[in-house]
Amino acid sequence: MEIIRLVEAKILSVSEKILEALEDGCTYQDLETHLKKQFDQLGCEILKDFLESLDQKQLASKVRKRTWTVVKRNESKEILTPFGRLIYERSYYLNKESKNYCYLVDEKAGITPHSRVSASLKAELSEACSGMSYEKATLQISRYNPELKVSRQTVGNCVQSFKAKPLSEPKEKRRVQELYIEADEDHVKVRGKKGAQARLIYVHEGVAVEPRRHLVNPRYFTTLHKKPEEFWTEVLDYIEAHYDLESVSAIYLSGDGAPWIQAGQEYIPGSVYILDKFHLSKSILRATAHAPELRGLIHRGIRQADKQSVMQHLAEALELAETKSRQDRVCATISYIDNNWSGIEAAVENPHVGCSAEGHVSHILSARMSSRPMAWSLEGAESMALIRSIQANRESVRDHYLAMQPAAPVITELRKEVKKSLKRLQQRRSVGRENNNNAPLYRAGSNLTRRALKGLNDITAV
Repeated sequence: MEIIRLVEAKILSVSEKILEALEDGCTYQDLETHLKKQFDQLGCEILKDFLESLDQKQLASKVRKRTWTVVKRNESKEILTPFGRLIYERSYYLNKESKNYCYLVDEKAGITPHSRVSASLKAELSEACSGMSYEKATLQISRYNPELKVSRQTVGNCVQSFKAKPLSEPKEKRRVQELYIEADEDHVKVRGKKGAQARLIYVHEGVAVEPRRHLVNPRYFTTLHKKPEEFWTEVLDYIEAHYDLESVSAIYLSGDGAPWIQAGQEYIPGSVYILDKFHLSKSILRATAHAPELRGLIHRGIRQADKQSVMQHLAEALELAETKSRQDRVCATISYIDNNWSGIEAAVENPHVGCSAEGHVSHILSARMSSRPMAWSLEGAESMALIRSIQANRESVRDHYLAMQPAAPVITELRKEVKKSLKRLQQRRSVGRENNNNAPLYRAGSNLTRRALKGLNDITAV
């Protein structure tokens, strides 16, 4: 087991490189880049030694010999890791009973057959591309190490294979008086289709103003392919698992009036649907573009929940419309208000309930998926929406990616060897130190010889 020796030698080498760099007059930024390169190289050397030592352990194992026969030795494997390109050698085995072939070391390390990129690097790529294109993500990861540059297709494959780990059950359910559910959608270009809706639902406990305005305990959910009943069931499962519903006096469901949003009332027991004021105002603005004098009257009727007055003023706007397009806009607003009148009345009765779904869709989904000209595969769009919602929930994309990889066995074979190496290192470092004060040179004032001896003793003792 050479890991401890490698670390010692590499740290000494890095110290010498730092001194050389400083003597050559390098800048701080140059030193950062140099250290990153040195420690990445150290990481690859440690991983190589670790895997090859584990392979030697397997070769000598009596338990292994009962089941597996060696077919080939010193088979080379190359894989990209977060440290760079790792090349190591391992043995190929045949199972005596099942006749299956396997690289036991790869299986121990969780390295799948034909894999060219490690799971850790795939997780970093998935996280990086959540805020930038696939090409920019791989450039970002490889900015200090060109070996880490992969193709856009590889990054896309990482995203498409992304899955979120199941939501953990809370130790104790939260008790609140009111719950708020808001929903909206983003329109995403999907290759081979006219378009697709990336739907967003989030649950929260209200709005706090300190230290700045924010939602209290929000939880975000997204999907492109789930049916409304499946999507709302997922939200309901979260609410039932995390909240004591007996303590909740009201659940408010806000949205723009889309059928899939209103369908949430069927799945969220006791929820009150409230029409989003932003979309209502937007619809009224379109309908009264040619008759702005009616706009205030319509809004006053809305505030008073006077449907007859609202419809009367919209009828006047329809009479004043001279073109077919203006008439169509007024008719669309009349239908919109008529179909969502119960949501309008609920909004008047509960003025404290707002809706920021439009802004959340813009920040969480549109900012990455539709604000710039781009087209997605359905699988890629679904995964990217999921990644963006995980980040909005302030969770690690990397942790989610790695948690959903095939479980690798815990490696315990090398524990004793590492402990022995560390113990020998500690004993070596203690030799010669306990009697330092007995040497007259150490008790003398500061001088070049004293500093040199002290430095050598601090690095290692022979």
